[in-house]
This record gives sequence, C-alpha cells and structure tokens, in this order.
Amino acid sequence: MYKTLPVKAKFTDIEQAYWINQCEYANSLINCALYHVRQTHYSRLEELGNAFTTYWRGDELRHGWKTYKCFTTYPELVTVLKDNPHYKSLAAQAAQQTLKSVGESITSYNSLVNAYYTGVVDRPSLPKYRKSGGLAAITFPRQALTYKDGCFYPSISRETKPHLLTEIALPLPEFIDSDWVKEVTIRPYYGEFWIDWVIDDGKQVIEVNPNLDYTQAWSFDHGGTNWLTGVSSLGKSLIIDGRKLKSMNQGYCRLVAKYKQGKPDFYWDSNLDRIQRKRNNQMRDAINKAARFIINRCLADGIGNLIIGWNEGQKNGSDMGKRGNQNFVPIPTGRLIERLKQLVPEYGIVLTITEEAHTSVASFLDGDLLPKYGEKPEGYKPSGNRITRGTYKTKNGKIIQADCNAAANIMAKVATQLGLVLVKVGRACLTAPHRYDLFRDLKNSFRTTLRSVS
Repeated sequence: MYKTLPVKAKFTDIEQAYWINQCEYANSLINCALYHVRQTHYSRLEELGNAFTTYWRGDELRHGWKTYKCFTTYPELVTVLKDNPHYKSLAAQAAQQTLKSVGESITSYNSLVNAYYTGVVDRPSLPKYRKSGGLAAITFPRQALTYKDGCFYPSISRETKPHLLTEIALPLPEFIDSDWVKEVTIRPYYGEFWIDWVIDDGKQVIEVNPNLDYTQAWSFDHGGTNWLTGVSSLGKSLIIDGRKLKSMNQGYCRLVAKYKQGKPDFYWDSNLDRIQRKRNNQMRDAINKAARFIINRCLADGIGNLIIGWNEGQKNGSDMGKRGNQNFVPIPTGRLIERLKQLVPEYGIVLTITEEAHTSVASFLDGDLLPKYGEKPEGYKPSGNRITRGTYKTKNGKIIQADCNAAANIMAKVATQLGLVLVKVGRACLTAPHRYDLFRDLKNSFRTTLRSVS
C-alpha cells in the first residue's frame, strides 16, 4: 500500500539555504508555466471572436471572457520551458514534476468547466499565480534519488552543482526501509522544511478479516466537549474527551489575535508561523491518536464495522452562535474521518459514513423513526426529549446519556443495510460511558492493548 510519511527536516544552515534557493526556483517555474497557460488560453479565445461577453453576477453587470476549457498540456509546458533558467536550475526530473503539478491543475480546471455547465459548481477560474519570491515544494521520483549509507542523495542540476559548498543528503528515517521509497518531496511549512516520504510497504488491502465479526459495529457521534461518543452493538460505550482540543483552539485564537492586533488583515510573521505550526501539530497528534484508538478498539472487540455520523458541509456557514461555533467548527472531525479511511483497508474493517439527521432528538430505546435530512414527515414528533446538554429522557421517563443515544441512532440508521444485530444495545450502555482523555489517560501501550470497557 502507498503511504506518505511526513518527517520534520533537520538541515544545516548551508543545506537550508540550498533548499530555500531550490524552492524559490520551483515557485518561479510554476509562475512561468501559468503565464504561458494564460497567454495561450486568452490568445485562443481571441481567435474565436465571440468569447468576450458581459454577464450578471447577482445584481452587478460584469464583463470578461466566456468559460472555455484550457488545452495546454504538460508535454507542451516541458517543451516550451525546458530552456527557462528556473527549469535549468532544478534537477530535470524535479522540474518535470513541478510542471506536472501545473498540468494537473489545468486538468482539474477543465473538470470544473464541465461541472459548471451542468450547474454543479460556480464559475471556475484558471489557476492563479503564486506569490512572487515565495517557496514551492520540490518532488524527486525514485529515479532521481541515489541511496548510499542510510541516506538518499537527490539529483542536482549542472547549473547549481558547481556552487554547492556541501553534499546534499536526505537521511532515511529508521522506520522506513530504503526499498519502500517511491518518491520524496521537500515541502516548506510555516518557516520550516518537512520531508514527505512516499512509500510502498508491500501490505495488501484486506477485504475480509476472519478475526472480525461483520454483524457487529462501533458507531460514533461527533461533537465538541464530547468529541467522539461511541456505542457498540456488543453493549459497550465510550467517550473521547474534546475539552483539551477546545482549549488548544482557544489558546491558538487568543495568540493570533494578540499578534495581529492593530495590524492589516493579511499580516503574518515568524511568531504567527510558530503558533500555527504548534496548533497544527497538536491537531494532527489528536487525530492520529483518536484514529489509532478507534481502530484498536474494533480489533480488540472483534468488530468488523465502523460507523460515523457526518453531514457533508455541516460546518460551512454554521450558525450556532459565536461561542458555539468556536467550540464546534475548529474540531478536526473531517480530517479524522479521512485518516480512518486510510487505516481501515489495512485491517479489513468496513467504514460507513452516514448522515445523522434527527439522531439527537429521536429516542433509540423507543424505536423512533429516523428520517433522512429533508424527508421528515409532517407532524413528526420524537417520543423523548433532551432535557439538558448531556441527558436525554425517554418516553417512559428513563434518563440516558444524550450523545450515546445519538450514536445508537446513527447505528440504527444503517443496521438493516449492514445486517447488524442490536439486541445488546440497552439502557445500561447508553447511561454510563467510559470517558477517555487522549492526552492524559492513554499511554503508549494503547496502540497494542486496550483495557476492556464494560
């Protein structure tokens, strides 16, 4: 299986200067390619004769070129720019990979043009120029890398090699086998450099794991204070605490506001680089820990299905009040789902993402109807009601944990589709879930062993 492993680079001052120089050349090469793309595209539109038009955008009358596909291709870019000084300053294959990224952007633009004329997306625009003097990532395919004594040595252009003061090497991390490496990317990241190792570790996707029961499932509802609340069809429940994540985001917002006070909207400096790096690292750490914990939980219980309630685009334009938005929107649940999508094929776990409309208001123990979003029947009324933030009262007056009730309803939405048996999901597991703090309660051993939750 192909994977990308990001590792923070530790370059000497000379190496740092070299990579800054190379990333500047890559950035300039991208801008040169975009200039050629735009000029050839607009020249073609002029030849059409009727491609310039006026149109309405809301109540405003505007004018410009009609939206047409761009026919510039990657081979054309290589032919036109192979004598460009920025191209020659990069290793040949690294320069080609840079131009290939521009070609991929054009392909994406053409796809958006098709979607635009079918009414799926708004009017697209050609890729925009990068900031002058900025840095762009450089990619080296395996052919452009030489392995020797635990290091990979990237190709260097003839124009650049005579000016080098030291040998440029990329030490291979201990947890990566040299035979696995397929591609290496040097990526600028908020004042630092990271190395993305693209590897193929030889693992195969597991379609069916004989150690897992596919009639059982773990179901998760996401939120703020209770980031992830899980209920299993075996009658177990848990909560992954989100208060630490909320605190991290609040601290990040306070520091950003402090350093940007009295400054222009787009002001940025090294202090803000440091703050952004720290916040991103914290979120990535939380995502990886939560994903690994959930996967290990499924494996420990022998459960083959993982269900998560998620409404696509629900955080866009969220209107829960200033404080509610601050506590809910920055929590990286979407990135967690993408991480789980990467992990589940390795273990044969089936991941199901389902919409979660009405799961918080309906009563699982009373078997309430769970209509999809926009399909609620007239006069629909749940049997129970949510009496406080964390408690739900059923029709018979039983008090259960509100988020556990929602997680159980999410599982009920797809129970028939997945062939799940929910007879063990009762009041007991919906009342007292075990709470986990990812940053305090879980030791390194949680990656291999898990304490049973009753």
